[in-house]
Amino acid sequence: MLILFCRVLFSIAGLLLFFLFDQLSANECLKLCVLLAAFLLGVGGMLHAWRGSSSASAVTVLLRIVVPVFYLDAAIKGFLRDYFGMRPNPNAVLQAMFATDQAETGEFFLHNSVALAQAAGWFVLVTAAVLLADRQLLRRQAARASRPPGLAQKCFAVSMAIFLVLLHVNTTMRRENPALFWPLRYQQYSAQLEAMKSMQQALTAAMAAPGDWHVRYAGEDARTVILVIGESTNRASMSLYGYPRATTPRLDAMRAKLLVFNDVISPASSTVESMMTMLTPADIGSPDAWMAKPNLLMLAEAAGYKTFWVSNQTRNDGWIGLLAGQADESDFINYGTGRGENNFDGNLFQPFAHALADSAPKKLIVVHLLGAHPSYDMRYPSRFAHFDQVQDAVSAQMASQGRSSWIRHQRDEYDNAIRYGDYVLGTLIGMADTAKAGRAASLLFVSDHGQEVGYSRNHAGHSASDKSGYEIPMLIWDNQQAPQSTAARAALESRPYQTDKLDATVLGLLKIETRYYAAHDDILSGAFQPVQRFMNGLQYQRGTPALVR
Repeated sequence: MLILFCRVLFSIAGLLLFFLFDQLSANECLKLCVLLAAFLLGVGGMLHAWRGSSSASAVTVLLRIVVPVFYLDAAIKGFLRDYFGMRPNPNAVLQAMFATDQAETGEFFLHNSVALAQAAGWFVLVTAAVLLADRQLLRRQAARASRPPGLAQKCFAVSMAIFLVLLHVNTTMRRENPALFWPLRYQQYSAQLEAMKSMQQALTAAMAAPGDWHVRYAGEDARTVILVIGESTNRASMSLYGYPRATTPRLDAMRAKLLVFNDVISPASSTVESMMTMLTPADIGSPDAWMAKPNLLMLAEAAGYKTFWVSNQTRNDGWIGLLAGQADESDFINYGTGRGENNFDGNLFQPFAHALADSAPKKLIVVHLLGAHPSYDMRYPSRFAHFDQVQDAVSAQMASQGRSSWIRHQRDEYDNAIRYGDYVLGTLIGMADTAKAGRAASLLFVSDHGQEVGYSRNHAGHSASDKSGYEIPMLIWDNQQAPQSTAARAALESRPYQTDKLDATVLGLLKIETRYYAAHDDILSGAFQPVQRFMNGLQYQRGTPALVR
């Protein structure tokens, strides 16, 4: 049995080489090592324990089949990581494969020939090295007498075989099995396509006819409206709202040009649930209204707007993907597995500039950020790490509140992400101001939901039970903003609002008249009427320590 352990260690060493040379992430390497060890010790151990003298050759055949499969998987992942710049979303890979014709396939192989050759080289070299080492090990072992396996060895082999089966009960581990990885992803991809198709058919069947929307544009000949949707941003960590740390210096500097609303909450503490009401006539009271009533993009296009969706989130994201697909042009720059990737929001500047430069006189541009979504340290370049381990009023207050060192560290990273978000948003506003000088343009920024990072308790992440999970920033920049008195401006910015009514405000900015526009839900309208707001089914009251029924 000792020889089998040595052979397993050699096999795992090959995977570690892929990790050490940045072909695999630590997480991928760990999972593959566990699966490979369990397979060789379980199945190989059973062969060793019950096949007697022929076990060595049987285990050798098993090893020479299984190990190359694992290494090929590692080499493919290494190539895709290099190609996409991160761990790729398998659905994005499959979508690219099935949307590619023969000519594009040839161009792909030609353009990436060096990277493909490198991946093939890694596979061949590591596989050859490990198999040669294994062969040398067997030659040395052949000269030694070996004892037949005893009861303990048989029990160990059986336990490892059971462990291998149990690993495959776990969905995450089962999906990492190289033999199952792509078949399962293809099954998931096909199911997602079918679900999206069914959703689109249901939407088409239930949707009111465009003639019944009564859409009319009542604005200038040329107008650009930009809706920037942040991610997991709590206004409590923004110096724009009085936070002691200078997390929003760019927005602070342009404060006079902004309407900064200070009493806004999200309808939910998660992205999809919030956006289903933010961008459609659906609201907390009628969450399914989006299926029968047109969303913002539909109404904008009916009013003559050209629509753009520019996103740092993934294309295949269920309902959001369905909505984004309705835009005239969409550009998703995140080819990773989703919000857990470190693709920076600043990479959106180029597609945003392209949308701004489009010749259409009326444009609605939706920009969907990754914002401050966990993991916070993945949301900003290292040069924005302004608050790492800083000792200031914030750290002192958190320490006095009994927040753990880990939560204080998370707050530092979260504030770094907010600081980078300030740079991104400030740049977007500057680009819009320059591109649309002399032409009507507005930009509305709002986060999908908030985040609890030690504000109320020792917790960092999404929270449906804390106000911090809902209390969000919302601001508007307008290059033709009418002058207001200080009192009028303060009153406007203090209006209580919940973003399940956001579609009304955006329709107002778009200057679209329709039966689906409710002036009393438009925070900028003189007819605005505050309503009772809810968080997780409970009434929200600003400034109270807890929610009330």
